Amino acid sequence: MASEELDQPLITFTQDVGNESIRLKIIGLGGAGNNAVDRLKLDDLTRVNLAVVNTDSQVLSISPLEEQLLIGRATTRGLGAGGEAEIGRQAAEADRAQLAKLAGGADLIFLLAGLGGGTGSGATPVLAEVAAEAGAVVIAFVTLPFTFEGQRRHRQADESLSRLREICHAVIPLPNDVLLQQMDEDASVLDAFALADQWISRGVRGIWSMLFQTGLINVDFASLRKAFENRGGKTLFGVGSGKGEDCAGRALNDLLLCPLLHTPEFSRRADSLIVNIVGGTDLSMAKVNEIMGLVTEKFGSRYETVLGAVIDERMQNTVEICVLGTTEINPGQRLRQQQNRPQMPAHIAKNIESAPHPTPSPMGSPRLFPKSTRRRKLQREDSQGEFQFAGTDEQRGCFDATERNYYNGEDLDVPTYLRRGLKIRL
Repeated sequence: MASEELDQPLITFTQDVGNESIRLKIIGLGGAGNNAVDRLKLDDLTRVNLAVVNTDSQVLSISPLEEQLLIGRATTRGLGAGGEAEIGRQAAEADRAQLAKLAGGADLIFLLAGLGGGTGSGATPVLAEVAAEAGAVVIAFVTLPFTFEGQRRHRQADESLSRLREICHAVIPLPNDVLLQQMDEDASVLDAFALADQWISRGVRGIWSMLFQTGLINVDFASLRKAFENRGGKTLFGVGSGKGEDCAGRALNDLLLCPLLHTPEFSRRADSLIVNIVGGTDLSMAKVNEIMGLVTEKFGSRYETVLGAVIDERMQNTVEICVLGTTEINPGQRLRQQQNRPQMPAHIAKNIESAPHPTPSPMGSPRLFPKSTRRRKLQREDSQGEFQFAGTDEQRGCFDATERNYYNGEDLDVPTYLRRGLKIRL
């Protein structure tokens, strides 16, 4: 891509944030990401700046988008990464300056990619890091491989997903197996991929409407940034819609049945939660309150909930709900919980300190309990702790060299105690 194309200013949404305007950009990486962004262009999303990045010049040549970037020309000669994530990463690192120029100036960036292949798995974390370093809020929508695509692609997808969670403010994984279950038996492969793009479009629209459409309750960009200030966690994401007389109730039921809320890749509850509600002029605060009551009860945030309620005159008797949240999975969360644990009341502590000391036994040691009771107590104290299993929830032991055996979104070759996070008290 010519350098002058990269220098073109971003198309921006205008919202009062001091004297500045929010600039949003959607970038697709790799074959799947390019296709997703190309379809978004066909949806005619107004005032959105779209771009595509790839290591394959042929794929870029058929994209209808004007803003394109071919990375790793010296590494791949424009022939693609060959499904190798490391080659995709090297290509991105080689053109890191061009990626920085592509993402520069944006306040909010959506990254769309398919994980498992070369460019999507290797280049997406590099671009996410570049965008985050530039100060943008980075939200990634990524598809995960079908079961039949093999162990190597799943391993590359898992490694890339873990890396993205460390870098991005939010990562929304879309398992292709789960999406395929929503299709009819006679649906084509193109229909299956189009469904994934529809989920991506719904997620992007939900966040876009929250920030840029007038509503009962507007959400500013600072609130969005604050909700995602802690990275390295799992994401909760779901959408639901309803029409008719009880549109709010139907939208809630549709949300609770959203397949993306019932897969191992997603969190069940969120530390920081964003809820956006879109409806027609008949959307009342009573409906908003009803929806928020159930959503916070089901997915409730322990730290912060951000609410947006948008009015769209075209959506009479229609309600759409978008829920997006993050849950910390790093050790710092446990430390904060310990620090915030309620302390013993002062009057109880004083009574303990002033209690009479026990009379020493003939052997010279205090005996507060009968001998047998004291022995059991000491055994319990000595056994306090937690057995730490080696490896991670992705460890498959002797099954590492075989194809994955999935059922209901879980890899059955991974031991149950690892898949479900079971702990053994010693």
